[in-house]
Parts: sequence; C-alpha cells; structure tokens
Amino acid sequence: MSQSNANQQQANHQKANDQQTGQASEYHIASFVAQAPPQLVEALSHFVNSYQGCEVHGHSEQGKIVFTVEGSSQKAIAKIVDQIRLTDEFLSISPVYHQFLTEPQAPVTTEVN
Repeated sequence: MSQSNANQQQANHQKANDQQTGQASEYHIASFVAQAPPQLVEALSHFVNSYQGCEVHGHSEQGKIVFTVEGSSQKAIAKIVDQIRLTDEFLSISPVYHQFLTEPQAPVTTEVN
C-alpha cells in the first residue's frame, strides 16, 4: 500500500471515529456564482437570502449573483444548493470555493450536587 493510500485510509478512519464519538464538529462554507436573467436578479437574490446559511454578497446588472452557503457538512450545503438549482429562473450555478474546518469539541460535563 502506498503512503498516500495509507494516509487517506487513516484520515477516513479518524473521520469515522469522530462522527461516532462526537469528538469533532465540522463547519463548511462554499461560494457560488449564479447566472440569471437580468430582470430577475433582485428577486432571486432575495430568494437565495431566504435560505438559512445563505448570503448574497453581490450581483451585477448582467445577471450574475455571488453567494455563499454555510453548513455543518458538505451534504447540508449540497441540499440547499440543489433546492436553489430547482428554481427555473436560474440559468446556471457554478461552485467557486469550498472550505471546511474540523474543530474538536470540549467534553460535556455535568456537575451533580
């Protein structure tokens, strides 16, 4: 087994352990550029902003909309973007950037008196 395969297996194993034990939480953010008919940019920007975790950062008179989606997993982001894509008025949506952070969670303790 090559070193890169061994490293990938170890990372996958660690991720599975973290998910089972709840030792880490993930934070994902992805950015997108959407193309829409120019006359619908304002309405579609409001539509994107209506989703929890979504924020439109700008749009142009030519119909481009730049927005980000935040979520607890890549799957959560994909679900939101899929719902937005189903809007017939969008001509296209292209991913630009995706980043995730894994942060260890502090153990939960309770004090009994």
